[in-house]
Formats: sequence, C-alpha cells, structure tokens
Amino acid sequence: EELKKIWRPGILLAVLFMAFVYDTLFLAAYTRESPIEQQNDGMAKVCRELVQAYGTGLSEEEFMQFQAEIPKLHKTADQYVSQSSIGKKYGLKTFEQYAVFCKKAVEEAPSQAVSADQDETYADAMRLHNFLSSKETDWIEASLYASYLLEQIYQVKKEYRKELWTESQAACSPKELEHIKTACYGEGKLWQNILPPDLPQTVSRFAGYLLTLICLSVCLLLSPLLVRDRLSRVQPLQYSSRRGRKIYNTQSAAVMLSTFFVTTAELAVFGGLLLRHGTFVFFPCKMYSFTMMQFCWPDWTHGVWCLMLAVLCYLTAYATAGIVFFLSQGSQNYISMLLRVIPLAAALAVWSPKLMENAFYSRNELYHFSGMPYIEIVSTGILFLAGCGLWLFAVRRRQE
Repeated sequence: EELKKIWRPGILLAVLFMAFVYDTLFLAAYTRESPIEQQNDGMAKVCRELVQAYGTGLSEEEFMQFQAEIPKLHKTADQYVSQSSIGKKYGLKTFEQYAVFCKKAVEEAPSQAVSADQDETYADAMRLHNFLSSKETDWIEASLYASYLLEQIYQVKKEYRKELWTESQAACSPKELEHIKTACYGEGKLWQNILPPDLPQTVSRFAGYLLTLICLSVCLLLSPLLVRDRLSRVQPLQYSSRRGRKIYNTQSAAVMLSTFFVTTAELAVFGGLLLRHGTFVFFPCKMYSFTMMQFCWPDWTHGVWCLMLAVLCYLTAYATAGIVFFLSQGSQNYISMLLRVIPLAAALAVWSPKLMENAFYSRNELYHFSGMPYIEIVSTGILFLAGCGLWLFAVRRRQE
C-alpha cells in the first residue's frame, strides 16, 4: 500500500516527463549520438581496432607491427583520392597532394562564407574532404590522422617515460609524481595500455548528468508521500493503534525499494543507450593509457571504473532519499515541502557533475579542491551517512 502511495500515476508521469525533457536537453548528445566516435579525429576507431588486434596493451613489439600497418593505410587513402571524381578532375594521385590541395583551397578562398561556398576549388576540396571522412571510405582520413598521432605519442612516452611527467607536470606534488612513476611506469607498465583519451571524460560527464537526473527523480517521487498523509489526516488514524505507530518503518522500506527501482531503471535505460555505441569494448582496458596526460589513482579496468560510478550513483540516490524523507516529514503542506526540497535539488545538481566528471582521475574538481586521493568515495560516503542519519532521526522522532 505504501508503494502504491509513492508510485501514483500522476507522479510517475511527471517523473517520465522530466526524464524525457532532461534527456533532450542534456543526455541526447550521449544517448542518440556516439560521443567517442568523433569522425574528425578517428581516435576511438583506431583504439578499438588496436584492442581487437593486440588486446588491452600495446607492447613495443606490437607497436612495431602497428607501425608497419600505417603505410598500408596510407596506400588505401591514396587509392581513394586518385579514384575519386574530384581527384581525377584536379590530377590528385596521393593523400599528400590532397592535403596540399585542401590547404591551398582554404587559404585562397574568399573570407566571406557565402563567397567561399561559391568558389569552385574550395567547394571541391570540401566535398573531397567529406568523402574521405565518411562511412563510405571507412573514415580513412580520420583513421590515418589518428594512427600517425598515436604513433608519435607512443614514441614520446617510450623515450621520455618518467622524465615526461616530471617536466610537464611541474605543479604535481611529490606524492603524485611518485605514484605516476611507480604505477604508470613501474613493473605493471600501465603506460602501454590502450584507451581513447576522451573516453573517461565523456563517460564521467555523462554519469554526472545522469546522477543529477536520478537525484531529481528521487526528490520528485518521494517528497509528496508524508505531506499527503498529513494533509489527508491519515497519520492520526495510524497513531490510534500500536502497529500504526510503526508505519514509518514500512514507509522507510517502501522508500528504499522505490529509490532502488528508479535508480536502477535510469541507469539501465540511459546507460544502455550509451553502451550501444560500443564503449563496452574498452571494459577490459586499464584506466590509464599512453594516450593520456592525466593520471588515475586506482589500478582498475575501465569496466570496474564504470561499475564504481554506478555505486556512487546508488549511494547518492539513497542519501537523497534520506534527506528528502527528513525534510518531508517536517513539512506542513506542499508549499513548505517545495521550499525545502528545491534548494536540496539545486545543490545536488551542482554537486553531482563535480563528483562524477573525471572521477578518480587527476582532473577531478573535488580532487583539485581537496588534494585527497579517492575523495569521490569519501565525500559520497559522508553524504550517504548524513542521509541515513537524518532518515533514522526522522523515524525515531515520529515513533516517540
């Protein structure tokens, strides 16, 4: 019966409508499009091919094999250029000639956008660029660019290794530098791991938006429960019996189940929409890679890291439920409830992205502020304990 009071059709429709609007405003770039399949750089595509060919790491021997494949990729690009209608029109035989042709067309194009589009050479250069950056050519230009870039990055990391971090990260503390040297360049050789450089930030930023949606859904779903009982005079009737005076225990169980349901549903739906773009391929890969300049504190795989983000979502959701339960039981009407819940929702909307974005990496905002490794777990744990404490305090006070 308490679950029926929480999952009322009107409230459920409001939660669904809010999720739809929130998805349109913030999550669509991650759920409807592929945020790591950026055709302008091809990094994710090449990294996926490396994982499928060599596994999660790229040893020096495997790197030499990867280098040997780049000229073949270059020849394929030459064939696409020479066989294209625009390539035949301007006598372009190689990818280098195409690059020079495009550079010259851009430099000599008129400054105004409309005039530039009317310039035949510039328009042909853009059409050829779009052709080489399309699915029809398997994004050959982006793949070639990413392959050359990965080759250069790997060689730099191989040559400098520890010295690279010491020179480029002058602001790092001695503790951070020691962790980088031992974890990333120690016996484990984490620097040889393969992972797209933008993947952690993309996934964690998505997780921050999703956590905000979860917190807003919990606030909207649970806040009317106790206020509605008070306004409909259900509580005096419940307090007329000894079993009725323990109704808060039943309501607490219903709140816990509802929080679990809404959190799991939104993680499953929106997380599944993100995973359909192929990010699960990188689950066995380590969090750190030679493609990155930021470092991470734990030695987890990308899959374990994603699981930890989900755990943080559950802990924050239950903390939110506890605080909402405490605020709701002290509200006399819906207006006073809104005046209490809205600031909580606003605070969680500000805090959630800061917690999630680049979580457990050196660029996380909470880590920059505190300088404490694993601050994400510590801060979420404190919030969770505070929510549970307020929850228990509300239940005990009403039972007295």
